[in-house]
Amino acid sequence: MNTTMNVTLNVATSRKRIAWRAAYTTALTLFGSLLLGFGLAIAFSNLPMHFPEQTMNLISLLILLAILFAGGALWGRLMARLALSDHTRRLAWAGALSFAPSLVLAGIVLSRLEQVIVERGEGPDLPVHMVFTLLFVPAAFFVAGMGGLTLGIALKDLRLGIRLALGAGLAAALGFLVVNLVMYALGYRVGAPGAAERATMLTVMMAGNLAASLAGGAALGFMLAGNFSNATPPPEI
Repeated sequence: MNTTMNVTLNVATSRKRIAWRAAYTTALTLFGSLLLGFGLAIAFSNLPMHFPEQTMNLISLLILLAILFAGGALWGRLMARLALSDHTRRLAWAGALSFAPSLVLAGIVLSRLEQVIVERGEGPDLPVHMVFTLLFVPAAFFVAGMGGLTLGIALKDLRLGIRLALGAGLAAALGFLVVNLVMYALGYRVGAPGAAERATMLTVMMAGNLAASLAGGAALGFMLAGNFSNATPPPEI
C-alpha cells in the first residue's frame, strides 16, 4: 500500500515538474520569438533606407514570420523531449506550422474585426476595453488550441490532439483574461483617455500573451506527462 502511494505521489510530482518545464519552455520559445520578431521587424522598418514603404513592410513581415517559424520549430523540438517522443522532427514541424500561421491568421481576423466594430461602429455598442477582451481572449484560445492539436496529430493521436487543444486553449484564454482583468483594475484600460500615450493596448496584449503562453504551456506539459507516467522522466531542458 505504501509503495502504491509513493508511486502515485512520484507520478503527481513528475507531472507538476513537467508542467512547469513546459510552461517556461513555451514562454521562452513562443512568446520570446513573438517579442524578438516584432522588435526586429519594427527596428528594420525604421531604418533610413530608400526603399518603397510597401517593400519595407514586406521585408519586415518576412523577418517576423521567419522568427515565428523558428520559435515554433524550437518549441516543438523541446516539447518532443518533454513528451519522450522519437518524433522530434515531426513535432518541430508541427510547432513551426501551427504557431506562425495561427498567430498571423488571428492577427488578420482581429484587425478586421477591430476596424468593423471600433472604427466603423458597425458592431455592438460596447466600451473599447470590452471589445478588446471579447476579441483577444478567443484569439488566445485559438492559437494555443492549434498548437495542442498539431502536437497531437504529430504524435499520431487525434484524440490526444483534441484534448491538448481544449486544455491548452482554455488555459491560455483564462490566463489572458486574468491578466487583462488585473491590469484593468490597476488602471491599464484599453481605450481610456491617455491610453495611446501609455501604449496601454500593447502593454496589456503582451502581458496577456505571456500569461497565455505560461498557462497554455503548463496545461500541455501536464497532459503530455500523463502519456508517460510510468516512464523515465524526461531530461532537464
